[in-house]
Formats: sequence, C-alpha cells, structure tokens
Amino acid sequence: MHKRLLKEGKKAVFIQDHKELKEIYAQTLNRDYQLHIGDIFLKLFYYACHHNRKSTILFLFRMYFEIFTESEKMALRQGFYYGKVKIQKKEMKQWYSDCILPVIKIK
Repeated sequence: MHKRLLKEGKKAVFIQDHKELKEIYAQTLNRDYQLHIGDIFLKLFYYACHHNRKSTILFLFRMYFEIFTESEKMALRQGFYYGKVKIQKKEMKQWYSDCILPVIKIK
C-alpha cells in the first residue's frame, strides 16, 4: 500500500495534480492500514523539490499546516531545509529561500 501510494503520489507531483494528492492523503486515513503519513509527505515533497514543481511545493507546504499536529510538525520541520538541497535550479532555490524557509524558521 505504501509503495503504491508513493508511486501514485510521484506521478501526481510530476504533473502537478493537486486533486489526486488530496485523494492520496484521504487514502492514508484508512484505518485498515498502518501508514506513516509523515514519511509519505516528505518523500513526495522531496520529489516535488527535485523536479522544481513550484505549485506543488506550495500545495504540500499548505497541507503541512493543515494535516499535521504540532508534534508532527516539529518532527517534519527539518525536512524543509533538506528540500532546498534537492532543488536543482538556482532561481528556484532563491525563491524557496525567500518564501518557504522564513515561514518555517524558528525565531
């Protein structure tokens, strides 16, 4: 189930299908399976960063604030710094540094 969701999620990230990403998240709420949504989230987020999918990065960033508890957010927070490393284009890195990291940074 985990691998299938990741495969579907990567396809949705690549074509920037946010509706499909929401459906994938809904599938993770199924209590018949023990899925770690944080792991799936980070892998899809890194995939979006690696492929420079700006709108999907923003979509997943908003989802981060909506779906995770405060303790889960603390655990996942460092993943956003690694996301910058995964970005390949210089202008995307600059955008990410200006728009994403200041929001996540603890002051």
